[in-house]
Amino acid sequence: MSGSENNNLEIVIQTKDLARALGFASSVVEKRNVMMELGNIKLVAKGGTLEIGATDMDLYLNQNIGAEIIREGGTTVSTQTLSEVIRKIPDDEITIKENVLANKLEIIGKNCHFELLTLPTEKFPEMEDIDTESSLSISCADLARIIEYTNFAMSSEETRYNLNGIYLHVKGAEFCSAATDGHRLAVASVPLSNKSEEFGVIVPSKTVTELLKITKDGQNIHSEMRIFLSSNKVKFECNNLVLISKLIDGVFPDYSTFIPADNESKLTVSKKLIASAIDRVATITVDKFRAVKLAIDNDSIKITASGEAKGAANEMVAFSDEKKDYCNFSGESLSVGFNPRYISDVFSSLTEEQVELYFKDEFSPVLIKTAQNPKDSFVIMPVKI
Repeated sequence: MSGSENNNLEIVIQTKDLARALGFASSVVEKRNVMMELGNIKLVAKGGTLEIGATDMDLYLNQNIGAEIIREGGTTVSTQTLSEVIRKIPDDEITIKENVLANKLEIIGKNCHFELLTLPTEKFPEMEDIDTESSLSISCADLARIIEYTNFAMSSEETRYNLNGIYLHVKGAEFCSAATDGHRLAVASVPLSNKSEEFGVIVPSKTVTELLKITKDGQNIHSEMRIFLSSNKVKFECNNLVLISKLIDGVFPDYSTFIPADNESKLTVSKKLIASAIDRVATITVDKFRAVKLAIDNDSIKITASGEAKGAANEMVAFSDEKKDYCNFSGESLSVGFNPRYISDVFSSLTEEQVELYFKDEFSPVLIKTAQNPKDSFVIMPVKI
């Protein structure tokens, strides 16, 4: 029997197209997995496309990319190994073919040749579609923004499993994302072009990370994302990609009660100006008790901090009407302490140049907003200093 008769799947594909698809698949697959097949991705060549499947049993990603199909077939191969090989091959185009009898997948470039061990597709978990109960469409750009404006506030404490993700929900004519870890809250929303029934689901943090990666991708950012919901799963569809995820079975708190309604003192300031000053002063703080104090009076802000083993620091930020150094305050003088990482996380996520901080007193949460997206809200609990 000749070598060619031993081959099943055989394709010619653009290296960059495969590398991009593997970039999405790699972050779905668990790096340390007791089940070997879950460390693999499924490759199926059929009807002019290469289908790539990846899963960790909670999250399933399926992609279809164009390829020249010489021979149809399917196999599974180590995600990590294939990704590393493809990333290092300099050729624009490669040939991939399977040797069934040898249980190997051959990767052939102009001057290089690799043989990777395979497992049959029968061992790979099938992706089960969801029983759709409701659906909506949103631009990837809008979805990326509200995720990026909120995902930093997700909790990583396993005991607070209902906070280990973002709460995606429809509220009136708005599609909203919310996250909290009990110390801070982030809420962002975008208007919906078409009316959708109200719903709310908690999407796990790993899915959130993958979704942000997909929506911010250059080939997806200007596309529509279709979202389908069932009682325990959510499906995202965009271009040639389908992402299905289990949902967190829990109740997200009514966050509207945490957003201050009577914080009347308002500081409007250049985000870059205040963020850099806080960052410099926070250098002196220690991990066990990270806190800085803002003392605001009639013409400046004094930012101070002290660390048990590091000393002390302070910086003055003067009020100014200059755009790059804009800083103005309306209200009674006050002092408030907070964890500098919590406020820097908010500032890092925002794209706006100016931020608005609303205060009540030193014991009450700080509310952060922007003029460009006034419905977005960020709440930080104060720290006693």
